[in-house]
Amino acid sequence: MTEAEFEGLLDLIYEAALEPASWTKVMERLADALGGSSAWLSRLSMADNTGDGPITRIDPRMPAIYRAHFYDRNPLSNVADPKSYVRGWTPKIITDEEWMPREELVATEFFNDFLAPQDIHTTMMIRLALNGYELSVLNINHSPRQGRFEVAQRELAARLHPHLIRAYLLSEKAAGLRLISTGAAEYLDRSPHAVFLIAKNGAVRRVNTAAEKLVERGDAQIVAGRLRLNGQSRRLDGLLAAALDSDPARRAAGSMAIERARGLPLSLNVAPVRADLLCELLNGPSALVCITDLEAGMDLPERRLRDLFGLTRAETAVAKALFDGLSTREAADSLGVSFFTVRAHLARICEKTQTRGQVELARLLMRVGGLGETAAAATH
Repeated sequence: MTEAEFEGLLDLIYEAALEPASWTKVMERLADALGGSSAWLSRLSMADNTGDGPITRIDPRMPAIYRAHFYDRNPLSNVADPKSYVRGWTPKIITDEEWMPREELVATEFFNDFLAPQDIHTTMMIRLALNGYELSVLNINHSPRQGRFEVAQRELAARLHPHLIRAYLLSEKAAGLRLISTGAAEYLDRSPHAVFLIAKNGAVRRVNTAAEKLVERGDAQIVAGRLRLNGQSRRLDGLLAAALDSDPARRAAGSMAIERARGLPLSLNVAPVRADLLCELLNGPSALVCITDLEAGMDLPERRLRDLFGLTRAETAVAKALFDGLSTREAADSLGVSFFTVRAHLARICEKTQTRGQVELARLLMRVGGLGETAAAATH
Protein backbone atom coordinates (compact mmCIF):
# COMPACT_ATOMS: atom_id res chain seq x y z
CA MET A 1 0.00 0.00 0.00
CA THR A 2 1.38 3.41 -1.00
CA GLU A 3 1.38 6.35 1.40
CA ALA A 4 -1.29 8.03 -0.71
CA GLU A 5 -3.49 4.91 -0.46
CA PHE A 6 -2.85 4.74 3.28
CA GLU A 7 -3.89 8.38 3.73
CA GLY A 8 -7.00 7.76 1.66
CA LEU A 9 -7.95 4.82 3.88
CA LEU A 10 -7.40 6.96 6.97
CA ASP A 11 -9.68 9.64 5.56
CA LEU A 12 -12.39 7.01 5.03
CA ILE A 13 -11.94 5.63 8.56
CA TYR A 14 -12.42 9.05 10.12
CA GLU A 15 -15.35 9.75 7.82
CA ALA A 16 -17.00 6.71 9.44
CA ALA A 17 -16.50 8.34 12.84
CA LEU A 18 -19.01 11.00 11.81
CA GLU A 19 -21.13 8.87 9.48
CA PRO A 20 -21.47 5.35 10.96
CA ALA A 21 -23.08 4.12 7.73
CA SER A 22 -19.64 4.49 6.12
CA TRP A 23 -18.24 1.57 8.12
CA THR A 24 -19.27 -0.79 5.33
CA LYS A 25 -16.95 1.10 2.94
CA VAL A 26 -14.19 0.97 5.55
CA MET A 27 -14.58 -2.79 5.89
CA GLU A 28 -14.47 -3.30 2.14
CA ARG A 29 -11.34 -1.19 1.72
CA LEU A 30 -9.68 -2.78 4.74
CA ALA A 31 -10.51 -6.30 3.52
CA ASP A 32 -8.91 -5.45 0.17
CA ALA A 33 -5.84 -3.93 1.84
CA LEU A 34 -5.37 -7.00 4.06
CA GLY A 35 -5.98 -9.48 1.25
CA GLY A 36 -9.33 -10.50 2.72
CA SER A 37 -12.55 -11.72 1.14
CA SER A 38 -15.15 -10.46 3.65
CA ALA A 39 -15.55 -8.59 6.93
CA TRP A 40 -17.80 -8.30 9.96
CA LEU A 41 -17.86 -5.48 12.49
CA SER A 42 -19.18 -7.58 15.34
CA ARG A 43 -20.65 -6.66 18.71
CA LEU A 44 -20.52 -9.84 20.77
CA SER A 45 -21.86 -10.38 24.27
CA MET A 46 -19.56 -12.47 26.43
CA ALA A 47 -22.53 -13.09 28.72
CA ASP A 48 -24.56 -15.14 26.23
CA ASN A 49 -22.42 -15.11 23.02
CA THR A 50 -25.09 -13.39 20.94
CA GLY A 51 -23.86 -10.89 18.37
CA ASP A 52 -24.72 -8.52 15.56
CA GLY A 53 -23.15 -5.71 13.55
CA PRO A 54 -22.65 -4.69 9.90
CA ILE A 55 -21.23 -7.15 7.37
CA THR A 56 -19.74 -6.84 3.92
CA ARG A 57 -19.37 -9.48 1.18
CA ILE A 58 -21.16 -11.97 3.42
CA ASP A 59 -24.44 -13.68 2.57
CA PRO A 60 -27.07 -11.48 4.32
CA ARG A 61 -28.79 -14.63 5.56
CA MET A 62 -25.80 -15.65 7.66
CA PRO A 63 -26.32 -13.28 10.65
CA ALA A 64 -29.79 -14.76 11.25
CA ILE A 65 -28.36 -18.27 10.96
CA TYR A 66 -25.65 -17.34 13.46
CA ARG A 67 -28.18 -15.96 15.96
CA ALA A 68 -30.47 -18.97 15.55
CA HIS A 69 -27.92 -21.75 15.93
CA PHE A 70 -24.23 -20.94 16.06
CA TYR A 71 -23.98 -18.15 18.63
CA ASP A 72 -23.25 -20.63 21.45
CA ARG A 73 -21.13 -22.91 19.24
CA ASN A 74 -18.55 -20.29 18.26
CA PRO A 75 -15.19 -21.35 19.76
CA LEU A 76 -13.72 -17.97 18.79
CA SER A 77 -15.98 -16.17 21.28
CA ASN A 78 -16.97 -18.77 23.88
CA VAL A 79 -14.90 -18.57 27.06
CA ALA A 80 -15.12 -20.63 30.24
CA ASP A 81 -14.96 -17.63 32.57
CA PRO A 82 -16.38 -14.46 30.95
CA LYS A 83 -15.72 -12.35 34.05
CA SER A 84 -11.98 -13.17 34.10
CA TYR A 85 -11.78 -12.80 30.33
CA VAL A 86 -13.31 -9.32 30.40
CA ARG A 87 -11.04 -8.32 33.28
CA GLY A 88 -7.96 -9.25 31.26
CA TRP A 89 -9.21 -8.00 27.88
CA THR A 90 -7.02 -5.58 25.95
CA PRO A 91 -7.48 -3.99 22.50
CA LYS A 92 -5.13 -6.01 20.31
CA ILE A 93 -5.04 -7.91 17.04
CA ILE A 94 -5.11 -11.71 17.00
CA THR A 95 -5.92 -14.43 14.47
CA ASP A 96 -7.94 -17.57 14.98
CA GLU A 97 -4.67 -19.55 14.98
CA GLU A 98 -3.47 -17.52 17.95
CA TRP A 99 -6.79 -18.06 19.72
CA MET A 100 -6.87 -21.87 19.37
CA PRO A 101 -4.94 -24.64 17.58
CA ARG A 102 -5.85 -24.88 13.92
CA GLU A 103 -6.62 -28.59 14.06
CA GLU A 104 -9.15 -27.99 16.83
CA LEU A 105 -10.94 -25.21 14.96
CA VAL A 106 -11.34 -27.14 11.69
CA ALA A 107 -12.84 -30.05 13.63
CA THR A 108 -15.71 -27.95 15.00
CA GLU A 109 -19.27 -27.72 13.75
CA PHE A 110 -18.85 -23.94 13.67
CA PHE A 111 -16.01 -24.15 11.15
CA ASN A 112 -17.49 -26.85 8.92
CA ASP A 113 -21.12 -25.74 8.88
CA PHE A 114 -20.80 -21.96 9.27
CA LEU A 115 -17.37 -20.66 8.22
CA ALA A 116 -16.53 -23.09 5.41
CA PRO A 117 -19.81 -22.55 3.51
CA GLN A 118 -18.93 -18.83 3.49
CA ASP A 119 -15.49 -19.61 2.02
CA ILE A 120 -13.84 -18.43 5.27
CA HIS A 121 -10.55 -20.18 6.05
CA THR A 122 -8.93 -17.91 8.66
CA THR A 123 -9.87 -14.72 10.49
CA MET A 124 -8.04 -11.69 11.82
CA MET A 125 -9.80 -10.21 14.84
CA ILE A 126 -9.09 -6.50 15.36
CA ARG A 127 -10.37 -5.60 18.82
CA LEU A 128 -11.88 -2.12 19.07
CA ALA A 129 -13.82 -1.62 22.30
CA LEU A 130 -15.17 -3.22 25.46
CA ASN A 131 -18.40 -2.04 27.09
CA GLY A 132 -19.33 -4.17 30.08
CA TYR A 133 -19.53 -7.69 28.67
CA GLU A 134 -19.99 -6.53 25.07
CA LEU A 135 -16.98 -6.65 22.76
CA SER A 136 -16.65 -4.77 19.48
CA VAL A 137 -14.31 -6.51 17.04
CA LEU A 138 -13.57 -5.93 13.36
CA ASN A 139 -13.14 -9.36 11.73
CA ILE A 140 -11.30 -9.66 8.40
CA ASN A 141 -11.68 -13.06 6.74
CA HIS A 142 -9.39 -14.89 4.33
CA SER A 143 -10.63 -17.57 1.95
CA PRO A 144 -8.71 -20.86 1.51
CA ARG A 145 -7.16 -19.39 -1.66
CA GLN A 146 -5.81 -16.40 0.29
CA GLY A 147 -4.34 -18.56 3.04
CA ARG A 148 -2.87 -17.18 6.24
CA PHE A 149 -2.27 -13.51 6.95
CA GLU A 150 1.20 -12.42 5.88
CA VAL A 151 3.62 -10.36 7.94
CA ALA A 152 3.08 -7.24 5.80
CA GLN A 153 -0.71 -7.56 6.27
CA ARG A 154 -0.32 -7.86 10.03
CA GLU A 155 1.95 -4.82 10.11
CA LEU A 156 -0.55 -2.76 8.12
CA ALA A 157 -3.37 -3.79 10.47
CA ALA A 158 -1.24 -2.80 13.47
CA ARG A 159 -0.52 0.59 11.88
CA LEU A 160 -4.24 1.22 11.33
CA HIS A 161 -5.36 -0.20 14.68
CA PRO A 162 -5.20 2.97 16.84
CA HIS A 163 -7.05 4.93 14.16
CA LEU A 164 -9.77 2.27 13.93
CA ILE A 165 -10.23 2.31 17.71
CA ARG A 166 -10.44 6.10 17.84
CA ALA A 167 -12.87 6.30 14.93
CA TYR A 168 -15.08 3.52 16.29
CA LEU A 169 -15.40 5.13 19.72
CA LEU A 170 -16.21 8.46 18.10
CA SER A 171 -18.81 6.89 15.84
CA GLU A 172 -20.55 5.25 18.82
CA LYS A 173 -20.83 8.61 20.53
CA ALA A 174 -21.90 10.36 17.34
CA ALA A 175 -24.66 7.80 16.77
CA GLY A 176 -26.05 8.41 20.23
CA LEU A 177 -25.84 12.16 19.86
CA ARG A 178 -27.57 12.05 16.52
CA LEU A 179 -30.54 10.41 18.22
CA ILE A 180 -30.82 13.45 20.46
CA SER A 181 -30.08 16.17 17.94
CA THR A 182 -32.57 14.91 15.36
CA GLY A 183 -35.45 15.05 17.80
CA ALA A 184 -34.32 16.14 21.22
CA ALA A 185 -37.72 16.98 22.67
CA GLU A 186 -39.30 13.73 21.52
CA TYR A 187 -36.30 11.71 22.72
CA LEU A 188 -36.40 13.29 26.16
CA ASP A 189 -40.13 12.91 26.65
CA ARG A 190 -40.27 9.28 25.51
CA SER A 191 -37.22 8.07 27.44
CA PRO A 192 -38.10 5.80 30.39
CA HIS A 193 -35.06 7.22 32.18
CA ALA A 194 -35.08 10.48 34.12
CA VAL A 195 -33.14 12.95 31.97
CA PHE A 196 -31.91 16.38 33.08
CA LEU A 197 -30.15 18.81 30.72
CA ILE A 198 -27.68 20.94 32.65
CA ALA A 199 -26.27 24.27 31.45
CA LYS A 200 -22.69 25.47 31.91
CA ASN A 201 -23.60 27.32 35.14
CA GLY A 202 -25.07 24.14 36.62
CA ALA A 203 -28.69 25.18 36.17
CA VAL A 204 -31.29 22.65 35.08
CA ARG A 205 -32.51 23.78 31.68
CA ARG A 206 -34.85 20.92 30.79
CA VAL A 207 -36.29 17.73 32.32
CA ASN A 208 -38.42 14.98 30.85
CA THR A 209 -41.55 13.34 32.24
CA ALA A 210 -39.62 10.58 34.03
CA ALA A 211 -37.44 13.22 35.72
CA GLU A 212 -40.50 15.11 36.91
CA LYS A 213 -41.83 11.92 38.50
CA LEU A 214 -38.46 11.28 40.13
CA VAL A 215 -38.57 14.73 41.71
CA GLU A 216 -42.19 14.23 42.81
CA ARG A 217 -41.16 11.03 44.63
CA GLY A 218 -38.40 12.90 46.43
CA ASP A 219 -35.51 10.83 45.03
CA ALA A 220 -34.08 14.06 43.59
CA GLN A 221 -34.81 17.76 44.03
CA ILE A 222 -34.41 20.93 42.01
CA VAL A 223 -33.35 23.64 44.46
CA ALA A 224 -32.71 27.18 43.22
CA GLY A 225 -32.66 25.78 39.70
CA ARG A 226 -30.03 23.13 40.45
CA LEU A 227 -30.26 19.35 40.68
CA ARG A 228 -29.83 18.10 44.26
CA LEU A 229 -29.64 14.59 45.75
CA ASN A 230 -30.36 13.56 49.32
CA GLY A 231 -26.99 13.66 51.06
CA GLN A 232 -25.07 13.02 47.83
CA SER A 233 -25.13 16.40 46.08
CA ARG A 234 -21.41 17.01 46.60
CA ARG A 235 -20.48 13.95 44.57
CA LEU A 236 -22.93 14.93 41.84
CA ASP A 237 -21.40 18.42 41.75
CA GLY A 238 -17.99 16.81 41.21
CA LEU A 239 -19.27 14.80 38.26
CA LEU A 240 -20.91 17.88 36.76
CA ALA A 241 -17.73 19.92 37.22
CA ALA A 242 -15.81 17.32 35.22
CA ALA A 243 -18.45 17.21 32.47
CA LEU A 244 -18.63 21.03 32.24
CA ASP A 245 -14.91 21.79 32.55
CA SER A 246 -13.88 24.94 30.69
CA ASP A 247 -11.04 23.00 29.05
CA PRO A 248 -12.56 20.73 26.37
CA ALA A 249 -9.66 18.27 26.72
CA ARG A 250 -10.52 17.65 30.37
CA ARG A 251 -14.27 17.14 30.05
CA ALA A 252 -15.26 13.66 31.14
CA ALA A 253 -18.25 11.46 31.83
CA GLY A 254 -18.93 9.74 35.16
CA SER A 255 -21.43 7.70 37.11
CA MET A 256 -22.60 7.03 40.64
CA ALA A 257 -25.24 5.13 42.58
CA ILE A 258 -27.91 7.03 44.50
CA GLU A 259 -28.56 5.10 47.70
CA ARG A 260 -32.14 4.81 48.93
CA ALA A 261 -33.61 3.77 52.27
CA ARG A 262 -35.21 0.73 50.65
CA GLY A 263 -34.55 -1.24 47.50
CA LEU A 264 -31.87 -0.93 44.87
CA PRO A 265 -29.97 2.31 44.45
CA LEU A 266 -30.69 4.51 41.46
CA SER A 267 -28.07 4.53 38.69
CA LEU A 268 -26.89 8.01 37.66
CA ASN A 269 -24.75 8.82 34.61
CA VAL A 270 -23.35 12.24 33.68
CA ALA A 271 -21.85 13.03 30.29
CA PRO A 272 -20.68 16.19 28.53
CA VAL A 273 -22.75 17.13 25.50
CA ARG A 274 -21.57 19.13 22.53
CA ALA A 275 -23.71 22.25 22.50
CA ASP A 276 -23.91 22.46 18.71
CA LEU A 277 -25.64 19.07 18.71
CA LEU A 278 -28.26 20.29 21.16
CA CYS A 279 -28.53 23.82 19.82
CA GLU A 280 -32.33 23.80 19.97
CA LEU A 281 -32.16 23.41 23.75
CA LEU A 282 -28.91 24.85 25.08
CA ASN A 283 -26.12 27.26 24.28
CA GLY A 284 -22.55 26.69 25.38
CA PRO A 285 -21.09 23.62 27.15
CA SER A 286 -23.73 21.43 28.71
CA ALA A 287 -24.19 18.07 30.37
CA LEU A 288 -26.73 15.28 30.27
CA VAL A 289 -27.71 13.63 33.56
CA CYS A 290 -29.57 10.34 33.18
CA ILE A 291 -31.00 8.57 36.24
CA THR A 292 -32.32 5.03 35.94
CA ASP A 293 -34.67 3.36 38.41
CA LEU A 294 -33.30 -0.16 38.46
CA GLU A 295 -36.49 -1.56 39.97
CA ALA A 296 -38.76 -0.27 37.20
CA GLY A 297 -39.69 -3.45 35.39
CA MET A 298 -36.14 -4.78 35.05
CA ASP A 299 -35.53 -8.51 34.96
CA LEU A 300 -32.38 -10.50 35.64
CA PRO A 301 -31.83 -13.43 33.24
CA GLU A 302 -31.31 -16.62 35.23
CA ARG A 303 -29.22 -18.28 32.54
CA ARG A 304 -26.84 -15.34 32.44
CA LEU A 305 -26.29 -15.52 36.20
CA ARG A 306 -25.64 -19.25 36.08
CA ASP A 307 -23.34 -19.04 33.06
CA LEU A 308 -21.32 -16.06 34.26
CA PHE A 309 -20.83 -17.01 37.89
CA GLY A 310 -21.74 -20.67 38.20
CA LEU A 311 -24.64 -20.03 40.56
CA THR A 312 -26.93 -22.90 41.50
CA ARG A 313 -30.67 -22.60 40.94
CA ALA A 314 -31.19 -21.84 44.63
CA GLU A 315 -28.46 -19.18 44.62
CA THR A 316 -29.91 -17.69 41.43
CA ALA A 317 -33.34 -17.45 43.07
CA VAL A 318 -31.84 -15.61 46.04
CA ALA A 319 -29.88 -13.27 43.76
CA LYS A 320 -33.04 -12.43 41.80
CA ALA A 321 -35.00 -11.78 44.99
CA LEU A 322 -32.33 -9.37 46.23
CA PHE A 323 -32.20 -7.75 42.77
CA ASP A 324 -35.96 -7.20 43.04
CA GLY A 325 -35.36 -5.17 46.18
CA LEU A 326 -36.25 -7.69 48.88
CA SER A 327 -34.31 -7.81 52.13
CA THR A 328 -32.78 -11.12 53.19
CA ARG A 329 -35.70 -11.81 55.54
CA GLU A 330 -38.24 -10.88 52.86
CA ALA A 331 -36.40 -13.10 50.37
CA ALA A 332 -36.58 -15.98 52.83
CA ASP A 333 -40.34 -15.52 53.21
CA SER A 334 -40.83 -15.20 49.46
CA LEU A 335 -38.79 -18.34 48.67
CA GLY A 336 -40.18 -20.39 51.56
CA VAL A 337 -36.81 -21.01 53.20
CA SER A 338 -35.20 -19.90 56.43
CA PHE A 339 -33.41 -16.60 56.94
CA PHE A 340 -30.19 -18.50 57.67
CA THR A 341 -30.48 -20.42 54.40
CA VAL A 342 -30.73 -17.13 52.49
CA ARG A 343 -27.72 -15.75 54.38
CA ALA A 344 -25.71 -18.87 53.50
CA HIS A 345 -26.69 -18.58 49.83
CA LEU A 346 -25.78 -14.88 49.88
CA ALA A 347 -22.33 -15.66 51.26
CA ARG A 348 -21.71 -18.17 48.45
CA ILE A 349 -23.08 -15.74 45.85
CA CYS A 350 -20.69 -13.01 47.03
CA GLU A 351 -17.82 -15.49 46.96
CA LYS A 352 -18.60 -16.60 43.40
CA THR A 353 -19.16 -13.05 42.12
CA GLN A 354 -16.20 -11.65 44.10
CA THR A 355 -18.36 -8.96 45.66
CA ARG A 356 -18.37 -7.66 49.22
CA GLY A 357 -21.87 -7.38 50.58
CA GLN A 358 -25.31 -6.65 49.16
CA VAL A 359 -24.61 -3.12 47.89
CA GLU A 360 -21.66 -4.19 45.74
CA LEU A 361 -23.58 -7.29 44.64
CA ALA A 362 -26.56 -5.12 43.65
CA ARG A 363 -24.34 -2.93 41.47
CA LEU A 364 -22.93 -6.00 39.73
CA LEU A 365 -26.43 -7.40 39.16
CA MET A 366 -27.45 -4.06 37.59
CA ARG A 367 -24.73 -4.48 34.98
CA VAL A 368 -25.54 -8.14 34.40
CA GLY A 369 -29.17 -7.15 33.95
CA GLY A 370 -28.16 -5.27 30.82
CA LEU A 371 -28.04 -1.75 32.19
CA GLY A 372 -25.10 0.05 30.62
CA GLU A 373 -24.61 3.76 30.57
CA THR A 374 -27.59 5.40 28.94
CA ALA A 375 -26.33 8.93 28.71
CA ALA A 376 -25.25 9.49 25.11
CA ALA A 377 -22.75 12.32 24.76
CA ALA A 378 -19.38 13.29 23.37
CA THR A 379 -16.42 14.91 25.03
CA HIS A 380 -15.06 17.93 23.22
